[in-house]
Amino acid sequence: MLRGKGAVVGTVAALAVALGAVVAGSVAVVRFVQTDAREAQPQAHRAVYDLTLDHGKSAGDILGLEGRMVVEWRGGPACDGYTSDQRVVTNSLDSGGHLSVSDVRLSSWEALDGNEFRFDRTEYLDGKLSMRESGIARREGGKVTLSEPDAEPQTLPGDVLFPSAFNFALTAAVQKGKSTFSRSLFDGTQSSPTVVTAFIGKPGEAPRDARSVKIKNRGDGAPLRGAKAWPIRMSYFDQGDDVQDGTPSFEMGFHMFPNGVMSKLSLDYDDVVLKGDLTQIEYFKPGGC
Repeated sequence: MLRGKGAVVGTVAALAVALGAVVAGSVAVVRFVQTDAREAQPQAHRAVYDLTLDHGKSAGDILGLEGRMVVEWRGGPACDGYTSDQRVVTNSLDSGGHLSVSDVRLSSWEALDGNEFRFDRTEYLDGKLSMRESGIARREGGKVTLSEPDAEPQTLPGDVLFPSAFNFALTAAVQKGKSTFSRSLFDGTQSSPTVVTAFIGKPGEAPRDARSVKIKNRGDGAPLRGAKAWPIRMSYFDQGDDVQDGTPSFEMGFHMFPNGVMSKLSLDYDDVVLKGDLTQIEYFKPGGC
């Protein structure tokens, strides 16, 4: 998912942090990704979330905010990879009475084996293009190289995961009853990897938004009403930050269903906290591209 203070005025991202020992080398990562993808069995879908400001937890200059986030994920062996499209549009009012409109878009493709990732991110502020970045990250010979236009190639940690591989690993950890999960993630929302730590609670009743959500193509996916969901809280640490000092740059809470769908989002940007209610889901046929 998109991340960063920019989604209030920029981006909101996805997930990550380690499953025990660090995996070294591309062959090990490939086996890790393929195993987790089989165990996780994620459902291709499009999800729509309505965003609002959590006034009780926010203490910044933002007085009001509303918006919408759309996340679409699909792919698999028949498609030679996984595609993801995300868009966040918000209207915010600050303490000075200034109303601003932010529109952030992130599109990506990831290889089945988790060894290649392409991304394109654009941001608009008040209808004007404010930023555009794109790049390709490839894992070869135990290292990952990030190439971006007009920039020197950058070397990333060899065990870093890209978004789909990360989500497979997280879902597999949840289904195995793990209480914590940690891994290094590169998702294209920042210029360097992020270390993300997830704390996984006990499964319980589906949140209210999931019980009342509108579902299109119900026959292609599992119903959420009556399904169990795991509460998860994730902390993001920028590369080079001391994870031990307990101060993440961003936190995200949500409930995850066995098919990978998330509901009851909480996006914590330190002084601004957003709530995200799942309002619509469209399931895609399994194996479709």
